[in-house]
Amino acid sequence: MFTSYPQVPVQALKESYDYVIVGGGTAGCVLANRLSQDPTVSVLVVERGPVANSFISRIPLLSFDFKSDGSRSREWKSTPQSFVDKREIEMVAGNSLGGGSRINGMLYTRGLPGEYNLLAADGRDGWSYDDLLPYFKKSETDLDIDPRTPHDFHGVTVILHKGEWSNRSHHSAFWKHTEHLIRGTSALGIPYVEDLNSPLYPSDGCAKLHFTIDKNGRRSSTLSAFLPESIVKARRDNLAICTVALVNRVEIGHKNGQTVAEGIWVQALGSPETSRLVRARREVILTAGPINSPQVLMLSGIGPEDHLKEMGIPVVKNLPGVGSNLQDHLYVPSQFCVPVDDSLAKLQRKPWIFVQMIFAYIIFGTGLLLSPVLELSIFIQSRLLDPEARRIVTPSPADVDAALPGNLPDLEIIPVAYGELFRHKKGALSLYSVTLRPTSLGTVRLSSSDPSASPVVDPQYLSTDNDRAIMRKGVRFCLSLKEQLVAQKYPITDAHVPMSGSDEDIDDFIKKECRSAFHYSSTNRMAPENEGGVLDDYLQVHGVKGLRVADSSVFPHILSTHLAAPTVAVAEKCSDMILEKYNGKS
Repeated sequence: MFTSYPQVPVQALKESYDYVIVGGGTAGCVLANRLSQDPTVSVLVVERGPVANSFISRIPLLSFDFKSDGSRSREWKSTPQSFVDKREIEMVAGNSLGGGSRINGMLYTRGLPGEYNLLAADGRDGWSYDDLLPYFKKSETDLDIDPRTPHDFHGVTVILHKGEWSNRSHHSAFWKHTEHLIRGTSALGIPYVEDLNSPLYPSDGCAKLHFTIDKNGRRSSTLSAFLPESIVKARRDNLAICTVALVNRVEIGHKNGQTVAEGIWVQALGSPETSRLVRARREVILTAGPINSPQVLMLSGIGPEDHLKEMGIPVVKNLPGVGSNLQDHLYVPSQFCVPVDDSLAKLQRKPWIFVQMIFAYIIFGTGLLLSPVLELSIFIQSRLLDPEARRIVTPSPADVDAALPGNLPDLEIIPVAYGELFRHKKGALSLYSVTLRPTSLGTVRLSSSDPSASPVVDPQYLSTDNDRAIMRKGVRFCLSLKEQLVAQKYPITDAHVPMSGSDEDIDDFIKKECRSAFHYSSTNRMAPENEGGVLDDYLQVHGVKGLRVADSSVFPHILSTHLAAPTVAVAEKCSDMILEKYNGKS
């Protein structure tokens, strides 16, 4: 498709750049923006997917469906999962400039202060909440906040600051069931939280969600926020964007007794004969995501020694942690029948409403096309649930202090105004039960030494007693919440739920219905090398100079939140660390 977005084909790339960024996704766009602000520095971004910046891709509701045209996503299957009836679970990643931020649910959730204080307690210097807060604020414009009265913990647009990445909430509820859910969770001991990104609220809460939507009602991806066409054109002398290109491996050399990343081998996608070396004068930074970043490292000879030898790849650095420790958020949808007009099904049953919504969106920037598929998220510490997992037992203030690492939620309930009943033109409300702190650890491994081959991904879903018990509690809580809606006289009935409340029936339901939330993490984790780590606290690969990773693979463990905002903060911090190294400033 024709696009005016400035791009450089593989054959026209320069011989070298100061920085080479592998992956133009959620983090890659941020890094490219920050590093190319200096006109004396050259930056190359290599992205496997296209630009794919169509009008539909910017409409929140329509772009939320990553399968709509397949141009912005890449799909594959996991290995058969032993603990979920040998099912092969669908897996999805972004595959265009902007990566996952182009197809995700647009949720702007940072996670609790305790999340990052745990990193600091585990020895990750510079990764506490106080350390990261400036990076969250740097990129953010919270459109809900009056810039005349800014908050200490949110970014707003003022004279001296303009965060490129916008987020906002829906000021009024689209669905009648939303108010019932707020009352229902309150009755079960969970308070309502107006701003889930504020450090001032307790760790448990039913929170109003913020979405990465700009002031014009369009999806605010990291492409539109950090690498829009205007910026790339203005910086075309020192910023090159190369799309539909495949990185074969990182070129590794040796200098002064050190192992050094010297550049990348890159080819036009599907054309191995075009493969060529592009050198990096300063650094190579991998931002290809938690599946593909470890794949590139292993193709480059950096990873588990035995596996590399099995693939016939010369070992440059034995790092067993590469591609290990894979974690993901798994969810199970419990589905209920609700009135058609209180679910997205009304767009199918009454197509004229969809036409009305198009006009409302185009003219006023309002309506269902702003994607209010979900409006709330309920975060729970499962240890505070009663033995039947029906409600929260009254906690002490210490139990809900959001700054304490011991109070991180391990369960999330997400109400979604959609379900499989949609196919039958019936109103549906789904309650997703999500395990936030899984202890199951999976792997990413090469299927061959061919860089175009998809890696082998084995998440080991529900392979621990802990994860199965937490998911069981989540399903039970969903059923309890549904009963609260019934008590409020809201018209809701079971549609697809466990056969009974027994452990056996709930476990059988979980095995058949569980799905990935596509929140892959921790495959290149920050930790000492002797503890299975891949990166130091500066995101540098152990034992290889000039090579960093900056995406959701770097987290030592999966965070108890949606990962887009933390990933952008990682990219912001990475760029500052790079600038400080080479410029003595940030």
